[in-house]
Parts: sequence; structure tokens; C-alpha cells
Amino acid sequence: MKAFLKIQAGRWRRNRSAFTLVEIMISAGVYLVIFVGVMVAIQVFALRVYTLAATKLTATQSSRKALNQIRDDIRQGKLIQVGKSDNSGSFTAVAGTNGAVGNAIQIFGTTNLGAPYSIYYLQTNTVGSVSSNNLMATIVTSISSSTYKLSTYITNLDIFAAEDCYGNTISNVMKNNQVFTVKLQFYQWEYPISYISTNGGANAYDYYQLRTKVCRRALD
Repeated sequence: MKAFLKIQAGRWRRNRSAFTLVEIMISAGVYLVIFVGVMVAIQVFALRVYTLAATKLTATQSSRKALNQIRDDIRQGKLIQVGKSDNSGSFTAVAGTNGAVGNAIQIFGTTNLGAPYSIYYLQTNTVGSVSSNNLMATIVTSISSSTYKLSTYITNLDIFAAEDCYGNTISNVMKNNQVFTVKLQFYQWEYPISYISTNGGANAYDYYQLRTKVCRRALD
């Protein structure tokens, strides 16, 4: 039995390089500066995108409300005609087999050609030396009628159209095969949120288009 174990001398460990405390602190500081800079840049970009989106939504607010109202009326309507209207709201439907495209639409609540009904039309006359180009709504009941403005700065005349399921324009005669297209193109020059252009004057967006297609819910 050996009283003492013979401990063999091993090889010396190789020298290994490492960061000093000062180098670690400098590296962490550089990384932190880069990280904070990237985060700030992302936040600024997100705020700019939010401003752009909020500006567009605010500018199109009245037109979106108009589309919602027209959509609900078309879905509930029993008899719908596309045609033309003058500035007073007098409606004339597109007759015969002509393509039903125009600046006005008449929606009846029943199958009878009488009240109640609604007329949505484009008013293009000049009121008080100001060109209107307003989308107007006339609501007629058995006891009263009222006309009010839905949207402004409309530039297109072909606001309403009757189409089939393939997108082809059809006539008012095709009662049970109509999909009604509502297209609003308008020029908006003033935005209430902020200026986002570099020249401090005009905004980045001044032209908008809203489109939707609606079909009556209860077909005859």
C-alpha cells in the first residue's frame, strides 16, 4: 500500500484572451446606443404612418358615412332605380334596356312607386359663389320630405351603376339580378389633423376614391 500518491505534473493551461471590464462597459454602451436609436426610429416611423392613416380616415369620414347609409337603404329596398337628377333632386330613371349608370339612385321601401322612398343624387350647382358638388339625400315619407347633404367635393358623375354578378352594366329592367355599385371620387384640400408635407403648405393626400357594391337582401 502506497502512503503517498504520485501526482504527475500536467501541462500548463493555455493563455486565453478576454474582455476587460472597461471593454465590456464600452461594448454594452455602444449596443445600448444603437438599440435606443433603432427603437426611436421605429417609433417615429410608426407615428408618421399613424398620422397618414388618421388623416385619410378623417378626410373620408363623411363619405364613409354616406356609403354606410346608402348601403343600408339598398339592402332594405324593394324597388331600386338608377338614373339622373338635376340640382333640385328631380329624378329620372334610365329607361329601357340602356345601361343603368347615372348620378342618382332612387330606392323605394315597397314595390309601389310612391312614398316612402329615398333619392341620392349629385348636386353640381353653385350656391353662394361656391361650387357645391355635394352628394345629397332626399328622404320622402307619406307626410313629409327632407333634403340634406351627405358628402362634399365629389368629382365623378357616374356615382351609381347597376351591374350583374360579373361586373357588367345592366339595365333597370333586370330587377332580381342587380348589384349596385357606388363610387365616390372626391377632392379634399383641407385636413384637420396636421400637415405632413415638407413644404409646410399642401398636404400629401388630396384625392380619394371610395367604392362599394351592394345587393338587395330580399329578392322577389
